[in-house]
Amino acid sequence: MTMIDVNALHLSFGTAKVLNDVHLQVRQGQSFGLVGESGSGKTTVLRCLAGQYSHWNGRLQIGGRALGPKLERAHCREVQMVFQDPYGSLHPRHTIHTVLAEPLRIHGMDNERERIDSILAKVGLNSSFRFRYPHQLSGGQRQRVAIARALILEPRVLLLDEPTSALDVSVQAEILNLLADLRERDGLTYLMVTHDLGVVAHLCDQVAVMQHGRIVETLSVDALCSGAAQHPYTRMLVDASHSYSREAIEDIEGLAA
Repeated sequence: MTMIDVNALHLSFGTAKVLNDVHLQVRQGQSFGLVGESGSGKTTVLRCLAGQYSHWNGRLQIGGRALGPKLERAHCREVQMVFQDPYGSLHPRHTIHTVLAEPLRIHGMDNERERIDSILAKVGLNSSFRFRYPHQLSGGQRQRVAIARALILEPRVLLLDEPTSALDVSVQAEILNLLADLRERDGLTYLMVTHDLGVVAHLCDQVAVMQHGRIVETLSVDALCSGAAQHPYTRMLVDASHSYSREAIEDIEGLAA
């Protein structure tokens, strides 16, 4: 089953065309990577799917249901986003309990305390974290809270915007392991934006490469790792990536083991 279907997606800001005829499909339970240089349009695709931009043209579907320009409450239950900077995405004056309780209250979900304790345990934090503030947490702990906030509404799809780029390598590995475990346990579907091909190799099944608002190549991660990329831009990214050496990938996987 196709969980995310993006067909002929276009988006402009004034005279600047940001997305140009973007096509991609993500199967249910798949982890799909979206890579490319800064400004290529990767995060913009996520924001369209999350409902943060509504003036796009084309067709977007989640689980076979078409998305329109108006953000529906049911869509928020089904699709959630994890942002690049967990400190910037968490309110500095709200406790972790308040951060996690807010979406439950908005959507009228009961058993607030039990749900919060359960989701904290799922991301590897104990219930005492409910009473802390974001500045009292490490970067990895803040990202775990951000993932918990995304998961507390029990979505089927997570949109991951560079979820490990603000973390050091050892903590990156912990978060990648957590995301992999959550996907396997809960049958989640991921669409992840990243600039790190080592992260793609560790977490994703398939990858699409974006340049100037277009997808220039889509291939399996096995094909990417074996040097089977066809498009010159994809090959340039592979050559330019310090993390896409076999040794670096093995280092990440070794830390994650």
